[in-house]
Amino acid sequence: MNHPLTTRKPRGTITRRRKAVRAAAGAVLALAVFAHLSAQSAPLRISRDGDRLRLSSPQLHFLEGAPLQKLHDGRSVTYVFTVTLQVERGAARAARAIRHLVFSYDLWEERFSIAQADDPRTAASHLTAAAAEAWCLDLLSLPSRAAPADKSFVVKLDCSLKEDAAEGGDAASATTITGLIDLFSRKERAAPPRWEAVSSPLRLADLKDKVPR
Repeated sequence: MNHPLTTRKPRGTITRRRKAVRAAAGAVLALAVFAHLSAQSAPLRISRDGDRLRLSSPQLHFLEGAPLQKLHDGRSVTYVFTVTLQVERGAARAARAIRHLVFSYDLWEERFSIAQADDPRTAASHLTAAAAEAWCLDLLSLPSRAAPADKSFVVKLDCSLKEDAAEGGDAASATTITGLIDLFSRKERAAPPRWEAVSSPLRLADLKDKVPR
């Protein structure tokens, strides 16, 4: 009885492929760690202003590097801001706000303009870099009722860049072994910049209200 012939790949080929997959998986983990470490952290100040909790962080500067160069080249840049108020000791998240803010730059006046992506009426213009950064943080104020009256809490701000649609294709290709190997055989790209600011533990009763009662 005749049996169909089967073709076996040389052991060396299989071994090399396994090594390549392991190397690619290791590169994925390393990239994730690097992206986490690349976040630039700064202290976050919280003040009470009537029924709002205002954010400020003079040491946080996100108008820099590649995003700033894009703006100087006449292109717009969209930043994604996420602010989270979390009660300490493992309690559930109390409040969260997300804003997509589109920046542009006037080359003649050397000033920034900002508009909220889903509400163009929320906008500002003719701003210096420092004023633009402060305006964004003020827009991310939280209702004071979101803070617990009898527990300490922490507020965290995350800032990142909205990725272009073309950059999202890499994530899809990485879902297969072939795509994973191909992804890390390309020229290594720098991790996208991230910025963050975190407050110290706070209690609502300790925040002096700016609005006299």
